Amino acid sequence: MSVTNHGEAGAAAPRLAKPRVPERPLSLLQFMRVLRDNSLATYRHEAYSADILERRLFWKRTFFVNEPSAIKHILLDNAANYHKTEITRRLLEPGLGRGLLTSEDETWRRHRRIMAPAFDHRSIVGYAPIMTEIAERLVAEWDSRPQGTALDVAAAMMHATLHIISRTMFSSDSDDIVDIVEKGVERYQAEVRPGLADLLELPVWLSRLGSAHHPERIFTEFDRAIDRLLAARERDPASQPKDLLARLIAARDEETGGGMSAEEVRNQVVTIFMAGHETTAQALTWTWYLLSQHPAVEAKLHAELGAVLGGRTPRHEQLGQLPYTRMVIEEAMRLYPPAHTLSRTAMGEDEVLGRRIPKGAQIMIVPWLLHRNPRLWQDPERFDPERFAPDRAASRLRFAYIPFGAGPRICIGAAFAMAEAMLILTTVAQRYRLRLKPGFPVEPQGLITLRPRHGMQMIPERR
Repeated sequence: MSVTNHGEAGAAAPRLAKPRVPERPLSLLQFMRVLRDNSLATYRHEAYSADILERRLFWKRTFFVNEPSAIKHILLDNAANYHKTEITRRLLEPGLGRGLLTSEDETWRRHRRIMAPAFDHRSIVGYAPIMTEIAERLVAEWDSRPQGTALDVAAAMMHATLHIISRTMFSSDSDDIVDIVEKGVERYQAEVRPGLADLLELPVWLSRLGSAHHPERIFTEFDRAIDRLLAARERDPASQPKDLLARLIAARDEETGGGMSAEEVRNQVVTIFMAGHETTAQALTWTWYLLSQHPAVEAKLHAELGAVLGGRTPRHEQLGQLPYTRMVIEEAMRLYPPAHTLSRTAMGEDEVLGRRIPKGAQIMIVPWLLHRNPRLWQDPERFDPERFAPDRAASRLRFAYIPFGAGPRICIGAAFAMAEAMLILTTVAQRYRLRLKPGFPVEPQGLITLRPRHGMQMIPERR
């Protein structure tokens, strides 16, 4: 369902965009059609408040878990029993290969250890000037535009975060590689959709029958660009920057002394490019949308920025002085979590909330549902950053809010993403208000990430 919003009117909260909720159970044909178009539109009202629901599709059993203690059990306490699902691998591996998002067990642990230093606090502090530089470049570009003209803020945020990941992780400021990734991501989101054969875990060749799409070819051009980058490193390793790419190439296993293969390096590079820009860009896009609908929240944000920054370029050490700014982003990710669904397969039998979970069953943990569960959140459809004030956050169950996942596989880049989002938001918001283009339809679409179906056409107004 598309919703056109016009801001707050008096005391009434604006009606925020969300997919239409099915009033009746969907037939198999309807379910598959809706699932391929927007997974969030398959959920009926009871899915938002039930602790656990079971859905059967022929012989496949899927449990939707929407209760914090059960989520803690699955993602933390008994995490070893729950691996990424076959359908996750089918959707992601043709493009990303076996990177951090899809690998398991010791391979995953080894790669996570290798990559962790690139996302520690000291590294993020070092990346901050690059983040603000790119945000200021974005603002300067907007300064040159005629006032009153609309632009796609979703595309602008994607472009900015792609440049940041390219510079910080791989010391490359190549517009070519950014353009290649942008085009590849757009194609991948558009073409890679689950089918019935994928849900039933039938042989992959069956899911490809009758399809003209070849997802493994989408990143061919990107692979060539990465090959060129790796070749340059091999020719003159001594003069190359000590970035994540250098760390991946040089990494050696503690036990065997072996390094990562060229394919493993490529898989991690493409994973970081994809996961490292897409989710932050979506979080910012939805934040701009929500601010445009809530002028009182926007005014409070501007007041904090004025008091702390006074129009100056933000520095990483000042982020702790901007609690309301952080609360705004956290609340935006509650309502519109970029990683809207987590899925796991039970490797062995288990019990969750008194329900027997058989081996091979799928577990779906859906932040889109969890973050709107009326049993966990008062007035869950309302945008209220004060939910994340320290006293209220302290009383909330830890696993009621999981925008970055949770447990051992919590997003490795969570601190990076939050710093990046705050630095971009503060840099832009000091110079511009963003107003939704009149009459523009906003519709959340659950694909691999949570995207606005039509982009986000907004008009930047200089402050």
